[in-house]
Amino acid sequence: MLILTRDRAEVPDNGWGTHPTTRILVGNDFSEDVRDDRGWTGWWVQRLVWFARDGDVLVLPTAPQADFVAYVTGLTGTDPASLAFVAPPATPGTEGALTPERLADPKCAAAIADAVGDREVVHLSALWPDPAVARLARSLGVERAMPGHGFVAQAGGMLTNSKSMFRAVAGGVGAAVPPGQVCTGREVAEQAILDLLAGGEPVVVKHDFLSGGHGNEILAAGRPVRPIGARRVVTVHGRADVRGYLEDRWEWLTAQGRGRPVVERYVPDSSAFFAEYLVDDDGPRLAGTGELLSAPYAVGQVMPAPGLEPEVYAALIDGAERLARGLYAIGYRGVVCPDAIVTPEREVLFTEFNGRVTGSTHIYGVIGETVVGPGYGKDRIILERVWPEGWSTPSFATTLARLTEAGLAYTPQNRTGVVLTNAFDGTNGVMYCVVAEDLDRAWACDRALAPLFTAAG
Repeated sequence: MLILTRDRAEVPDNGWGTHPTTRILVGNDFSEDVRDDRGWTGWWVQRLVWFARDGDVLVLPTAPQADFVAYVTGLTGTDPASLAFVAPPATPGTEGALTPERLADPKCAAAIADAVGDREVVHLSALWPDPAVARLARSLGVERAMPGHGFVAQAGGMLTNSKSMFRAVAGGVGAAVPPGQVCTGREVAEQAILDLLAGGEPVVVKHDFLSGGHGNEILAAGRPVRPIGARRVVTVHGRADVRGYLEDRWEWLTAQGRGRPVVERYVPDSSAFFAEYLVDDDGPRLAGTGELLSAPYAVGQVMPAPGLEPEVYAALIDGAERLARGLYAIGYRGVVCPDAIVTPEREVLFTEFNGRVTGSTHIYGVIGETVVGPGYGKDRIILERVWPEGWSTPSFATTLARLTEAGLAYTPQNRTGVVLTNAFDGTNGVMYCVVAEDLDRAWACDRALAPLFTAAG
C-alpha cells in the first residue's frame, strides 16, 4: 500500500476550523465490463490532479508523477502538501489500472480511511461511474457523499456510456439522430445496413462502448469515403458482402455478446461538436462546449465551440440538454457529454453521449475556467492536442524544459502558451493544449512545437 502525504498534523487547517472536511477522488478508467483493451492507463488517469483541492484524498493506480503534480498544483493554486495519494495493492498485470479487485481490497479502504482521519467526507466521485466505486463508498460508510450512488451501484455507468442506450434515450426525449437502428441481432443489423445503403449513402457500424472512433467502421457501396471518426472503410456490394462482414466482425462489434451495435447513416464532410453538462440534484447545467477534431481518430479539440451560427448552436444546446435531462430523470449524477455532428446542410444530429468525466472536462473546467480565468471563451480559446505520431520526449520534466526554453510554455502573465494536460505516457509523449487569443495563433504555436520533439529537431 502506498500513501504519499505528509503527516496529517502538518497539513494546513485551510479554514476548516473544528469540523474539517475532505473529498475522495477516484482515478479509475473504463469498467472492465465495458472494455478490456485499455492496458496501462496509469498516466492517463493522473489528470485527476487537475480537480484536486486542498485536503483532498486521491486514489490512483500508481504513485503520481511528482513533476506533474507540482506543475498542475502550481497552476491551480492547490497546496500539494495537503493532498493525500493512495494506490491500492496490485497484482501482476493490474499495476496501471484501478480494477474492481484492487478497489475491493480491504487494504484499499483501510488506507483511504487512514488518509481521511477524523475529517468528514463530504464528496466522493470517480472518473468512471463503476459499481466498484459504489462498493468502496459503502465500505467507507460514505454512500451519501457519492452523488448518484444508487444509480452507479446498479451498473448505471454502462447505460450512460452505451451507444445503444443513447439512441433509446434520444428517441425518448426527441433529440435528433442520424437514421439508423440499435441492432439486437445479426439479422437485424444486416437488414438495417441494407436499408440505409439503398439510399445511396455510406453506413457507419458502431461498437456499443468503444470511443474516439476506435469502435466505428464504415460500409460503402458507391463513391470513396474518407474514414473520419472510424477505423476503416469496407466496400460492400449487396447482401452477401454485408452478411460476410457481419459474420467476420459480430463478436468484436458486440464485445463478445456484452453490447448491442448501432447502425446509422454516415454523413461525410460533417463537423463534430460536444456540449458537456454537469448533472446534480438540481438538474443539468451547461458546463462546456467544443469542436472535436479527428484524422481519422480523435486528434484534438477546440474549446469553446467555435464558429457556429446562432441557430446551429441553439440546436446543439437544445438537444444536449434534452439528453442530459433524460439521464437526470433516471438518477444519473455527474458529467454527461452529448456529441453531435453538424452536417454540410447545417443540421445538428446527435451521435452518442458519455456519462463520465471526459478528456475535455479538466481542460475547459479547470484549465479554462480556473487557470486562464474569466477571459476563457472571450479573449482566449484552447486548442487541445493528442501527442502527434513521430514526436518523442523522454519525460515530463524534459518536455516542460523544452517548452520553457523555447518561450512557448504557458505563462499567467500573458495567459497564452502551451499547458501540459497530463502526465508522461511512459513511452514518448505528453498530452497538451495551447491557450491563445484566437485559433490561428493557437495553430501557429502548435506548429512551432514540432522542431522541439521530432527526430529532425
